[in-house]
Amino acid sequence: MAMETMRTLLVDEDEDLRRQLWALLSMYGTFSLVGTAGTTEEGKDFVQEHEVDVVFINYQPADAMHSSTGDYLAMLIAQSEPDVQVVLYSDSTDEAYRACRSQCSGFLLTPFDPLALQTLVNRLVYVHDLQLTKRESLNRSIMIRTRSGYQLTRLSDILFVERRNRANVIVTEGGAEVVLQGYTMNEIEHLLEGSGFYRCYQSFIVNLSKVAFVRADSASKNYAIQFNGYDGEILLSRNKYGELIGLLKERYARINL
Repeated sequence: MAMETMRTLLVDEDEDLRRQLWALLSMYGTFSLVGTAGTTEEGKDFVQEHEVDVVFINYQPADAMHSSTGDYLAMLIAQSEPDVQVVLYSDSTDEAYRACRSQCSGFLLTPFDPLALQTLVNRLVYVHDLQLTKRESLNRSIMIRTRSGYQLTRLSDILFVERRNRANVIVTEGGAEVVLQGYTMNEIEHLLEGSGFYRCYQSFIVNLSKVAFVRADSASKNYAIQFNGYDGEILLSRNKYGELIGLLKERYARINL
């Protein structure tokens, strides 16, 4: 399987610097040049209109009369496109602090040092690989056997799996239900292993990324899980309450606990 390259935008009016940088980047085989821009404003428009993975920006890409500084563009990208990695470069180390403050993935000093670039590229590739893994996980689908045939279901659409009336049912966003055929709950749990699902009760397997609220009534020993956009809740085993809370705190910050 061929490695997916990082779609790269260079923002710099200086063609010589662009050529030098691209000559170094192209040696790694991990970058594909999708565009160039002479000003930060042109760079902003390009990122908004095209798929980009990494942007290299000169701190002052053009005359100050025609372009704002690169850290301004870096901050805009961090706010609107957080998955895009940004690298700022300059002929002065004074801009390194600005690169850090602007949430850049790195800073390079010109003239470009191949060894410093090697370290930076390793980090860019590492983060890019993590992002690809995350996207693949979100888009992963499974082929499941139902009473009417086989159905391809995307895991990110599933809220939970329930054992109900001697049948196993997948409940998806919006409340749609898919009745499975020929699976035990243990087999379903194994099928979903490693994809962010958790057996929260003997008869329930929950998609952790969909949990919106965990209700705990210690007096009545009643525990339940709720979801955004779903009218109702599912049971949570008292014995698994602590483990579930730990998983949610580790993976997600938006859960109301």
